[in-house]
Amino acid sequence: ENNLHKLKGMSLELANEFLERKNDIRKRFVKFDWTKFKGERIRVHGDYHLGQVLVQNDDFYILDFEGEPESTIRDRKVKQPPLKDIAGIFRSFHYAVYAVIFNNSDAYPYERQELFNAGETLYHYMVGVFLEQYVTLIEEHNINIGYAQERIILLKYCMLEKAVYELGYEMNSRPLWAIIPLRGIMSIIN
Repeated sequence: ENNLHKLKGMSLELANEFLERKNDIRKRFVKFDWTKFKGERIRVHGDYHLGQVLVQNDDFYILDFEGEPESTIRDRKVKQPPLKDIAGIFRSFHYAVYAVIFNNSDAYPYERQELFNAGETLYHYMVGVFLEQYVTLIEEHNINIGYAQERIILLKYCMLEKAVYELGYEMNSRPLWAIIPLRGIMSIIN
């Protein structure tokens, strides 16, 4: 609320919608009960995003297993649903799409809003492909990440949690990029 003056256009519209729905968002966090879910909990990366993935030749290497930098060591040791890391990579996909738009908008003969809409479509496609492959591999290796409805609920919760965290970060350091977590939040709650 104190930083609305830093926003304009669609970012400001989304921020106002976020503020109108902040009580609904807060209730989602407060009423969320992890104990109702049947999926396994394991030690997760804790800060999984594209910046933690190194690609070399035909292989991928996952780096930096210290977890979320602001978390305590005790919190980092707590076993979590594996989908918490998947939510992190999905939010990272969102950032990757928007980074291309922000860093290359002069290269495209389209309005920024058109690029954002196309980016959202690409983002949802990437998430769908990744999730389908992930679930297939997880099931092949007999890891229980919960039934289908449980997966959706957990993923939405973890992605909302991550996007709200990102919003705070962006408002403090890059207000122009606040549109990324704001669009993510609105997509999840709508």
